[in-house]
Amino acid sequence: KKAEQKEKAEERQKELEQKKAELAINRENLEAKQLKKFQQYEEKLKEIKEKAQNKIKANISSNEISLKSQQTEEQIIKKSEEIQQRLAEKSDKLDSRIKNILDKINDGQYMGVKTPTKDYTETFDLTFDSVGASKISDSSQISTMTGKMTFTLYDKSKSDLKLELNECSIVVDEINYNCGFGKARTVSSGQSGAKDSLVIMAFLEDGVLEELHATMKLFVNADIPINNIDQSQVSIIGPQSKISNLWIFDGNATLTKITSENTVSGNNIATSLEEEVSFGDK
Repeated sequence: KKAEQKEKAEERQKELEQKKAELAINRENLEAKQLKKFQQYEEKLKEIKEKAQNKIKANISSNEISLKSQQTEEQIIKKSEEIQQRLAEKSDKLDSRIKNILDKINDGQYMGVKTPTKDYTETFDLTFDSVGASKISDSSQISTMTGKMTFTLYDKSKSDLKLELNECSIVVDEINYNCGFGKARTVSSGQSGAKDSLVIMAFLEDGVLEELHATMKLFVNADIPINNIDQSQVSIIGPQSKISNLWIFDGNATLTKITSENTVSGNNIATSLEEEVSFGDK
């Protein structure tokens, strides 16, 4: 009997060792995949920066446009429909989760059911004043995020807000990003129940090659409920705020609400974006 117990114990030990070995192999494979993705990202960013710099140099040398018009060109806000169209054209190369989101947008399900509101519209502008960016793969590499995101009120209850992302122009580490689609909702940062925070999800595309795609998630905290803000400084909270597995953000921004009459209904949008980076061929 003791011999049987010893034999079973040895078998269990062998099984545990085998599982440990399998876990170690899986971990190594995952790390290798992550390293490859980071390398692809670095190579793509290098290509984008070089093309952007060459374009600026060419414009300066040929004296075709002024410095002011160059800056305007670099900050052009591209319509989300254009980005969605480009994604649809190369859907066979996209991640399945992004395909599902595009399907929901096309079917009018991305934002969910919209409750009719009074004859007015509320627009929220989020301007990044002083936001630092640190690279997830190497925290010693730091940069900044600048730009602006514009949202329209989609649905509103007594305390909850759901916002639809209309447009954005964001610059991170000298790379200009435009938004294909996105949304935001109010949440409570503490136990008081006051909806004093925003959770923002947005799908980004680089503004040079139009090939680098990533998901942005931002956590925005205010001192008062978001619904009561006219204009207020807010905090971008790290490490929750980030672009996919690439950058972490932390700093200050300004949130401004503009109310006007004659609401124009937007498209329907209700799903969460997964953190993903993809490289599509044009």
